[in-house]
Amino acid sequence: MNPFSYGSIVKGPYFYDRVPECKRIVSTLSSGNNIVLFAPRRYGKTSLVFRVIEELEKMDTICVYFDFMPIYSRESFIEAYSKAILAKQSNLQRAVKSMATWVKGIRPKIVFDQSGNPEFSLDFTDDILTEKTLEDILDLPEKLASGRKRFVIIFDEFQEINKLNGENFEKLLRSKIQQQQYITYMFLGSRTHLLSDMFNNKARSFYNSAMMMQLDLLPENETISFLRSRFALSNITIDEADAAFLIEQAGNIPYYIQLLAAEVWQYLIASTKVLNTTIIKECAEGIVDLKSDFYFELYDRQSPNQKKLLKSLLVSGENVFSADYTKRFRLSATSTTQKALQGLVETGIIEKTGGIYFISDPFFKRFLSRYA
Repeated sequence: MNPFSYGSIVKGPYFYDRVPECKRIVSTLSSGNNIVLFAPRRYGKTSLVFRVIEELEKMDTICVYFDFMPIYSRESFIEAYSKAILAKQSNLQRAVKSMATWVKGIRPKIVFDQSGNPEFSLDFTDDILTEKTLEDILDLPEKLASGRKRFVIIFDEFQEINKLNGENFEKLLRSKIQQQQYITYMFLGSRTHLLSDMFNNKARSFYNSAMMMQLDLLPENETISFLRSRFALSNITIDEADAAFLIEQAGNIPYYIQLLAAEVWQYLIASTKVLNTTIIKECAEGIVDLKSDFYFELYDRQSPNQKKLLKSLLVSGENVFSADYTKRFRLSATSTTQKALQGLVETGIIEKTGGIYFISDPFFKRFLSRYA
C-alpha cells in the first residue's frame, strides 16, 4: 500500500508535524476565542483542522465541521447546516423534536435509509424563506449546548458566504455569534485574499472578531524525516539530499510533496529500489504529462496579459508593479498588470505570501516552463 496520501483529508500516519499550530488552535478554541486560519491552497488546512477536532473531542467538546463550498442558497445552507449539527447529537430523535419547537418555517423529521439507519430530513413549510428561520438555525447550536457542553463550529471555505446574499448574511451571522456564550468558531478558506478582507477590512461585519493565524510551509527537516520514514516502510532508502530535492520539486507544499512522493514510490515498487534525483525528476515530469490536458485548457483560458504575467512569474514574483519589472518582462501598463494579476489571484492560479507572488501549483509552473 502506498505510504503517501493526497487528494483527501490526510489523517493518522500520513499526517505529520503541525504540532505547534495544532496546540495553538486547540488552546485558542478551548478558551472560548474565535480563530481565522489563513493559508494558500494545498497547505493542509483541512487536514490540520481534523487533527484539531480529534484533540478537542478528547476534551468533550462537540465539533461541527461545515464546508461552505457546495452551498448555493440560504435554503441549502439551512438544510446542510442543520444536518451537520444534528449529526453530532447522541439522541437524534430528541434533537429533531427540540428543533421543531425552536425553528420556525421548517418541518424537521427522521427518515430511514435502506439499511434502516435513521437520517435527518426537513421540509420548508413556507413558500418564501423568512429571516426568522435563518436566525433560528444560527441559534440552534447555542440552544442545543444549553450550558451542558461547548460547541466548536468550523466553517471551511468561509469566504463563500458571499454567495448567500453577501454582507447581509455576514451581518446576521456576526450578530448571532456575538450573542452566543457556548459556541466558539473557526474560519478558514483557500481564497486567502477574500478571507483576509472579511476580517481585516473595517467596513466588514467580521472585522477584528477573531484571532488571525497564518499557516506557513512545513519545516524542511520535519518533511525530510517524514519522507525517509515513510519510504523506509517499503525498504526504500532516500537520503537527506534526495529528500530535500523532492521537496524543492514539489514547491515545498504539503499536498504536492505527498503527490510526488506517491509517484516516486509507485515507480520504485514497479522497477527498482534505488532512488535518485533522476527518478524524482522523471516522476515530476510524469505528473505534468498526466495533467497536461487540464493544464493546456487552464492556460488557454487566460488572457494574453495574464499569459505574459505567468511567464514573468516563472522568473520572479517580486516587485511586479515596478517600472523595472514592467520593462524587464515587456509587460503592459501597471493598471493592466494589476487587472491581470487580480484575475489570476481570484482563480487561485497564483498566490501571494510576504509580498511575493508565485504560481500556486508547482507542476503547472513546470508545464509553463515547458510550453509557455
